[in-house]
Amino acid sequence: MPGSKSKTSLELLGFVIGSAIALGTNSSSAQIIPDSTLPSNSNVQLDGNTFNITGGTQAGSNLFHSFQEFSVPTGREAFFNNAAGIQNIINRVTGASVSNIDGLIRANGTANLFLINPNGIIFGPNASLNIGGSFVGSTASSIKFADGISFDTQPSRTEPLLTVSVPVGLGFGTNPGDIRIKGDSQGIRKSSNLIDTSSGLRVQPNQTLGLVGGDISLEGATIKTAGGRIELGSVGENSLVSINPINKGFSFGYESTSNYRDIQLSQQAAVDASGKGGGDIQVIGRQITLSDGSQIENSTLENQAGGTFIVTGLESVELNGISSQTNQTALGAQVYPRASGTGSNLSINTEKFLVRNGAQVDISTYGQGAAGSLTISANEVVELSGVSEYSYSALYALNFPTGTGNSGNLTIKTGRLLVRDGANIFTGTLTSGLGGNLEIFAREIEVSGMALDKFPSTIGASAEPRATGSSGNVTLSTQHLIVRDGAFISTGTSGRGRGGNLSIRADSIELKGGSSSIFGKGGLSAESRGIGESGNLTIETRHLSADNGAQVTVRNSGTGNAGFLQINADSIKLTNTGSITAATSAGEGGNITIHADTLAALENSKITANAFEGRGGNIRINTTGLFLSPDSTITASSDRGINGTVEINAPNPNFTKAAVTIPTQIDIPKIGAICSRNRNDAATGEFVNIGKGGLPPNPLYDPLDISTGWQDSSTASTEPIHNEPTQEYIEAQGWAPNPDGTIRLTTEPTLENVTNRSHSTLPCNQIGQK
Repeated sequence: MPGSKSKTSLELLGFVIGSAIALGTNSSSAQIIPDSTLPSNSNVQLDGNTFNITGGTQAGSNLFHSFQEFSVPTGREAFFNNAAGIQNIINRVTGASVSNIDGLIRANGTANLFLINPNGIIFGPNASLNIGGSFVGSTASSIKFADGISFDTQPSRTEPLLTVSVPVGLGFGTNPGDIRIKGDSQGIRKSSNLIDTSSGLRVQPNQTLGLVGGDISLEGATIKTAGGRIELGSVGENSLVSINPINKGFSFGYESTSNYRDIQLSQQAAVDASGKGGGDIQVIGRQITLSDGSQIENSTLENQAGGTFIVTGLESVELNGISSQTNQTALGAQVYPRASGTGSNLSINTEKFLVRNGAQVDISTYGQGAAGSLTISANEVVELSGVSEYSYSALYALNFPTGTGNSGNLTIKTGRLLVRDGANIFTGTLTSGLGGNLEIFAREIEVSGMALDKFPSTIGASAEPRATGSSGNVTLSTQHLIVRDGAFISTGTSGRGRGGNLSIRADSIELKGGSSSIFGKGGLSAESRGIGESGNLTIETRHLSADNGAQVTVRNSGTGNAGFLQINADSIKLTNTGSITAATSAGEGGNITIHADTLAALENSKITANAFEGRGGNIRINTTGLFLSPDSTITASSDRGINGTVEINAPNPNFTKAAVTIPTQIDIPKIGAICSRNRNDAATGEFVNIGKGGLPPNPLYDPLDISTGWQDSSTASTEPIHNEPTQEYIEAQGWAPNPDGTIRLTTEPTLENVTNRSHSTLPCNQIGQK
């Protein structure tokens, strides 16, 4: 994968250094011994370091070999000296020994080579392939053919004549052996060359390298094909895996498999099908684990389209940590610099998907071709947590300055999504290409905390500095959303492109600030720091709370306009400096629209639509219950431009029906001065509340006390209109308690000291200047 190595670079690769691992068995005794179970048996002659394998039984274009033992020692070669017309060389091991292969396997022409040994197969660090077709290594006990014949590792004396049909399946016994591949930890891709290393197991371009057995482990191993197909399948007892001929060799199906085993990649193991266009990779097992800087890559290197990349863990897929040489553990499907082909699509299917300690999934583009998409389906949980010294745990879909391709889309479907301790899920653009969209569907989403360097846990989409392309959108659908301890969910732009929209639909949203990250105390934001306009923020929820400095923000600190912020909720509660903000520096402030049954802003909380040079945004609040503490504010202003307006609608309020118990000791309610938008205008406005059905202000606090201009505009009732005499409404001048604990408004002052507590009669241009 391209790029340099650092936390902020977002690339996945670096240089790697490893050491060769010795075989686990005594390879000096390894040999190839034919058995006598075929109509025409195999012949093996050792010529120097080469085992010349001839004979066998031919049926059409199929050539069958049967061995008592099949192992290739270090420095030796197994040469299948087949005729030119052979299409499939099919080999079985009927003895009880494991196949230890640490040398070369070679065949003539373009024949495919199958090797089955139910006892197990071990490939050492010096193992290699030189065949023209595909290679399938398996611990199956039989190969099935289209005409129903089975080539079995436990042949009977009544075995039928061998078949001319094509292989169609692998049949496994009660205890499939393991497949183990060892390597020198040198296989991680460092360049865009089609053939970037001579080590490891490799087949020709557009061919298949398939390993299907019990447990599969890759320890520093290298498995590669240039644009071909790689299959890693780990299955349990009595499984049947189908084989299907395709243009790139063979594909494998698991429809008749119900038991699976585990796959482990460690010590910088490398699985790579990158080519002119991305190849095809399928990895399927029970628990799939990548660690120590191991990587599975399926990238586009030139001008052809990407392929398919599927990872299926029936129980879990886990990526963990980095290597000692700072290489991230990763899954990647990138478009390399100067490549014009599209990227491969990566799909991860599991119950639990875990990305920890700096591991990453990357579908970025560095070229002209568009990146592929990333889709994650995890029924139970998707968890990203922690960082390494060199990288954040992350899911990335980006485009980089070396190219112009569009970024890919990222989709997550899960029961719970947890993003913790500086981990991030991100799509973005650094070029003229468009940023990808991010969609998340989960029962619960929790984004929390930050890394030690104060970088927050983040879900977001962004257009970075110098980017002219627009950011993608972020859409979240969940029952419960929690953002806390400095974490953010955001869209933004720092370039010329427009920031993306952030849309959230949730049953409940809990925002709780904490220690500040480098971007603040956390929350939800759609922001611009450049020329481009910020996106919009839309929230639909039953309950929204923002506490301890948490923010809900649309902001433009550059030259563009802030987006709009719209919230539809049953209840909204801002406490302890929580805020809802639409702000801009040079452009116009964004508008805030809130529809809520109840809205409470307490303990120095704020709802603001402010601008520095441009016009302040407007605030429109539709609610039946609005509660503000004396230290909380609602403002729409501009330091140098025109103030915005605050419009609060309480549809159909009815003070006579809304009984509120009055404390024994209460402050007299007051109405703040209502000023014109023009600060130099000394005339004050008035506040008139008409209609029925609404709740009065909370008597524990003074009613709205706003020093900037605001206006109450009751909307028209949806009830049928009756022709009744017009009633004159008069501004309330006082109030009095009723015997049942309620209050009533009066048109005349009713208390002796009311004159001492009436609203200010200062000119509006002097309010707030004391």
